[in-house]
Amino acid sequence: MKLKAKITVILLLFSFFGNAQSDWIVQHFESDFYKTQFTGFYLYDPQTKQVLEDYNGEKYFTPASNVKILTLFSAMKTLPDSIPALRYEKIKGDLYIEGLGDPTFLHPEFKSVNRILDWLKNQEGDIYLHWGKYEGPRMGQGWSWEDYEKYYSAERSEFPINENTVTIKKTKGKPNVFPLTLADSVEYQESLYSRDFFKNKFYIGSRNGTSTKVPFVVKDELIRQMLSDLVGREIQLTDKALSKNSKVLFSVPSDLVYKRMMEVSDNFLAEQILLMVSAQFSNSMSTEKAINYIKTKYLKEIPQDPVWVDGSGLSRYNLFSPRDMVFVLEKLYNEYPKERLFNIFAVGGKTGTLKSNYGGKTPYVYAKSGTLSNNYSLSGYLVTASGKTLIFSIMNNHYQKQNWQVRLETQKLLEYVRDHY
Repeated sequence: MKLKAKITVILLLFSFFGNAQSDWIVQHFESDFYKTQFTGFYLYDPQTKQVLEDYNGEKYFTPASNVKILTLFSAMKTLPDSIPALRYEKIKGDLYIEGLGDPTFLHPEFKSVNRILDWLKNQEGDIYLHWGKYEGPRMGQGWSWEDYEKYYSAERSEFPINENTVTIKKTKGKPNVFPLTLADSVEYQESLYSRDFFKNKFYIGSRNGTSTKVPFVVKDELIRQMLSDLVGREIQLTDKALSKNSKVLFSVPSDLVYKRMMEVSDNFLAEQILLMVSAQFSNSMSTEKAINYIKTKYLKEIPQDPVWVDGSGLSRYNLFSPRDMVFVLEKLYNEYPKERLFNIFAVGGKTGTLKSNYGGKTPYVYAKSGTLSNNYSLSGYLVTASGKTLIFSIMNNHYQKQNWQVRLETQKLLEYVRDHY
């Protein structure tokens, strides 16, 4: 057979099998299962720069916690290797401090690292807390108002303590409360909600388990009193801003925070991370400023201009396309070691929100899920049986099925991609 004919045959075979793969994808999404919902899928090979599959990839979807991929990108582009905990300055023997949004301070998952509290306890002289760098509402745009009492909807602030929640444990007598500053604000009482909407008055009843976490209303005086109680001496508020000579005290390695945010979809970490990003380039802590900065500086070429309003994805105002997600994931893939990324993302069948799905003899999915009622998204990296690393994003909106059913169909799709690409 002549060379030209051989090439023609190879191209025909390649075309045939390529169409067979695309046909399976199309048939999958045109099945009765997806008939009454809105779905998009984008599959990309970062080595060849080839789009392998595109099904509604340019359409806008509610991404839910897939927004945390953007938050991770923002943090990795701007934050140092360790989390900036606070800024401090010594003036005439006294200590002036201001928070930088560090969400790990007395966070229960980082309780082995209390070096910031220990450091404050060991300081001499009076301590003054500067307050007022946070800009914005106490909760995010588009968050559900009735979630104000839920642990995953805690208020954002410049100096978080215990995830800006109060931990309440039932006992035979007076409940155990942390932080202790709010102990007198908790009572046993049957109530539809666990806290008053506008003030720090908490109720625990039969609807609560033996232990519950409820967000508190953040106020400068409350944070001042909490810090005073924790440090063991009076801390005072001050309007005096710190000078350019101030220094930064760091807490935990940044990747530990990123890993927890991505694995278990920690909303509070995500929201605070964007505030820390803002503090890196401005003298304020603003979610809106952080988003605008990242979009302008690093995401000018994003395929569809997204609607991006928070760090966690709690807001239903957020709108992203699957192509957008793949675009950001490719940037991460090109700029950071694969091993580092795979360690930060949840692993299918192994860790976090993916522990019960997408498993196999060897891990093949490293991704971020996103779930709101009637919405499920999954975006990340997929290692095929042939050894390729592909980038994907699938988004499902407006279904009335159970979430487990949608996850099962998503798993069927990703298993096919793993075995045939």
